Amino acid sequence: MAEFGENLKNVREQKGYTQQTLADHLYVTRQAVSRWEGGSRYPDLMTAKKMAQFLEVSLDELLTDDDMKLYAEKNTIIENPTAKRGQLILLGLAFMSMLFLSIVQLMSSTFGTNGLLIYNSETPKYFLLTILLGVSIITALFDRLNTKVTLLIYSGYFGISLLVGIITITSLRDRGVILYFIGTTLLTLLCLLLCIRFFAGKRITSPVPLYITGGIYGVIGIVNCFTGLLSSVRTRDAYLLTDCVFSLLANLAILALLVVMVYTLHRKRRLSAQ
Repeated sequence: MAEFGENLKNVREQKGYTQQTLADHLYVTRQAVSRWEGGSRYPDLMTAKKMAQFLEVSLDELLTDDDMKLYAEKNTIIENPTAKRGQLILLGLAFMSMLFLSIVQLMSSTFGTNGLLIYNSETPKYFLLTILLGVSIITALFDRLNTKVTLLIYSGYFGISLLVGIITITSLRDRGVILYFIGTTLLTLLCLLLCIRFFAGKRITSPVPLYITGGIYGVIGIVNCFTGLLSSVRTRDAYLLTDCVFSLLANLAILALLVVMVYTLHRKRRLSAQ
């Protein structure tokens, strides 16, 4: 990164251009050019090609092999403006759903004789995921959703679900229900490990295992939702109906964004390795 910044600065000064001149030609801010030259950020490949054409040098004179490898990891995963809006929509949908569930959960909770709040294992899960998604939206707004940040977000998402699943298993008595929760908890653990392997790995990793496990995770969520809907209609339980619908919306939005980010990052890694 530092080598690219130095190369860019040297070539720009040799050509007699200011940072503002280069920024105006590339339709970016002067601060963006300053960050590139300082080594804290990196332009996308299309911008780098336009930059090389404007400066009348080859792309190889600006970018080294190490720069190309760092490109996919250092920059935000999603760089297309339209895709970024879609990213914010999915994060916003997940956040609002979790926030609503947290409020409903708090309103439906009861207080014991000692004045302490009585809650089930889903209560802390909703609150923690709401906080995590709120931080994710702020990070996306500041254009900081790179590989490391995305790893932290999805590690938190699957990690929280995993912890809640383990706590739930310890409180169950029905053998069939216990086996079901053990299965879903193991699936959550597998999703967590695959996310760590894909996002933290230094080599190009196939996204297919993550697609498959994420798809199964989503299908189980849909099945649970319809089962819960049927039960809520039969028992006229408004809270169960709310929980099923909004938890499904949140989880599907998070999983859909995961698929998009995994696909985009894998494509960028392959492009950078060529």
